[in-house]
Amino acid sequence: MKKILLFTALFLSTHLGTQLFAQTFKFHQTENIHNQLRLNTKTGEVYQIQDNGLKFLVHAPPTPKSQNKRYSLHKTKNMWTYILLDDFTGKLWQCQYSIKGPEYRSSWEINPIAISTTEKSKFTIQPLTSMFQFYLINDENGEMWKFQWSTKGESFRWIEKF
Repeated sequence: MKKILLFTALFLSTHLGTQLFAQTFKFHQTENIHNQLRLNTKTGEVYQIQDNGLKFLVHAPPTPKSQNKRYSLHKTKNMWTYILLDDFTGKLWQCQYSIKGPEYRSSWEINPIAISTTEKSKFTIQPLTSMFQFYLINDENGEMWKFQWSTKGESFRWIEKF
């Protein structure tokens, strides 16, 4: 009986601690050692933070008042480009930071329409052989989409069900 109570107490404290202290702001070290990207996991806002104290907006928050941690940032083989994923809806953005100036720093939608409307995390991405292509995977039912990001323009960014 003591073991069951101890296990239950340990499980509850670990589960509640994870929920209470889950990280809202997550830093991603870029290949440029003087820059990090700071992701707000609740709102999807992404900032480029330089080691000299300068801060630049890369992606405005698509969900400004979310109470859930729903966004994740994924590195690509291009050191200046990351993929922002809304883990709940499957929406994707290409986020590009830059040291050249604001005209090179931005984000673009890859799929403007939500694939799902849920209040829990269910999407992940996996890279393909091509540095520009990834799979978007629904972890609940196994559905997959293939998508591509690009620096060449909107017509080169696409998503299709696989």
